[in-house]
Amino acid sequence: MMKFDVRVPLIAVATLLAAFIAASAEDRPAPAGPVHLQQGWSDETADRWHFISQGTALIPYEWFVALEQPGRPSGQTALIKAPDNLQRLGFLPEPVSPTNNPDGLAIGLYSTPVDLPDGRHACWKGNWLGLGCAGCHTGQVSYRGQQIRIEGGPSHIDIDAFVGQLVGSITAVLQNQDGAGQRFMARVKAPPADVQSGLQCFGGVLQAAAKFNQDVGGNSGDTAGGAARLDAHGAGLNQLLAGPFRLMTDPSDTGETRNYAHLTAPVRYPALWDTPRFNWVLYNASIRQPLTRNIVEALGVLAPIKHDATMLTPDVMHGVQMENVVWGQRKLMDLRSPRWPEAILGGLDQKRALRGQLVYVSACANCHDAAPVEAASGACSEIQVPLVDLRKIGTDPEQATTFNSRKIALSKIGGPDAMSNYKAAEVLTGNIAAQWIGRSKDNAASAAEINCGRPNQYRAPLAYRARPLNGIWAMAPYLHNGSVPSLNDLLLPPGQRPKTFYVGNWEFNPDIVGYDMKAEMPGAFLFDTTVRGNSNAGHIYGTDLTEDDRKALIEYLKTL
Repeated sequence: MMKFDVRVPLIAVATLLAAFIAASAEDRPAPAGPVHLQQGWSDETADRWHFISQGTALIPYEWFVALEQPGRPSGQTALIKAPDNLQRLGFLPEPVSPTNNPDGLAIGLYSTPVDLPDGRHACWKGNWLGLGCAGCHTGQVSYRGQQIRIEGGPSHIDIDAFVGQLVGSITAVLQNQDGAGQRFMARVKAPPADVQSGLQCFGGVLQAAAKFNQDVGGNSGDTAGGAARLDAHGAGLNQLLAGPFRLMTDPSDTGETRNYAHLTAPVRYPALWDTPRFNWVLYNASIRQPLTRNIVEALGVLAPIKHDATMLTPDVMHGVQMENVVWGQRKLMDLRSPRWPEAILGGLDQKRALRGQLVYVSACANCHDAAPVEAASGACSEIQVPLVDLRKIGTDPEQATTFNSRKIALSKIGGPDAMSNYKAAEVLTGNIAAQWIGRSKDNAASAAEINCGRPNQYRAPLAYRARPLNGIWAMAPYLHNGSVPSLNDLLLPPGQRPKTFYVGNWEFNPDIVGYDMKAEMPGAFLFDTTVRGNSNAGHIYGTDLTEDDRKALIEYLKTL
């Protein structure tokens, strides 16, 4: 139990009572799909957010819509883009929309033009498949057949499994396994000569990647992210600064193996409401400025960048779509946390929640604010998010320690031979931001609007943030690495928390506030808390409560 520190204002009781009145009136039913909670966005904003390009580019788009699911029995030729397949991979399929989703893809997937002669992106001049912010940051819960959409909430997508399907399918096409190449050529809507040359080029990229993986030991030391998680920091650095830098212009360049690191710190996708107002973002509170944070995220998810001496200068060639990145960040400033939908998940017990509020004051309020004061649209108010030292919080340290300790060599592209990874990111993203801002007064004004005076600063504290708890009911699984299935489990002593569980099921349990993670289902990922980076230890606050107090606290947390 933490030291008693009252941080809940006296008006909290009135606010709590108002929540019971307002929550059930905030839902917009969608008869043919999920219920959309009122979170400050219009339907048009949400629809654009779901499919807007940030410039990331995985494979040629015309190929993607024609690729078959690999590894299926002979004669079964279902496509990767089939809704049931994407749903097994954790995506949220959406119907065809002539404006934003003409091919009926899942949220977060889009077509984006690329014309940058860098590595694999030199293989195809035209449209590429991209993965946008909404893919990882759009949540959904299901309860007794009704789906509830959570804008800005954590998703369940398994990026590694998705990329594995793409690579496996392209390999089957290149080798014409069971006629896959012939079917692909008949299906793809692009000039055959362009497709053939593109495939030959891409085959070289895959061979180079395979050789690189062999040289550095492959992924034998990786911790699988699985559904709902990704080691975004580690994977982004590997693809950006470890792989072949100039594969197309210099095939002998095998990359910079010293920059490779095994992925041992997968984290769950964080919720995005209120984050534009946080004084520092990421789980270890390591990046200060919104614009440069979004730039490094886009580069880490395969936005093109030319790997040469200009990469560390004010004149960087890249494919990040800055206007879209700024638009998305601006809209996140309007996003509100979701209120508990009583009409679907059940009514709130006022008496129990009021008791739970008192428990919260003694067990949680020393670190976590219940909810920040809501800001006006676009306002630049800042939320000071407390940091808790790793030794004090006791949760898995991998994300913070790897971010802190990783060094990279940049001598191949004109930089120093050893540099902190986060300082290199600060230089690169700062150059890209300054380059775009300097192009026009409108760009400068847009950047100022979302940055709210925050400078471009990166750091690496050995600590984790303690964010406000509004909307906490919609953030399962819990802790930064997703190692605890429910709020009920989080309030148990670490030794009593589940050691293994399945991730990927959308079915929600309102009593424990978490997903049904006991049973395996198609696409489910078995989470093992004994694996490096997966520890469910620490955060012992509130774990000595009586059962009645624990239930009361959970009831109060539902109201936030």
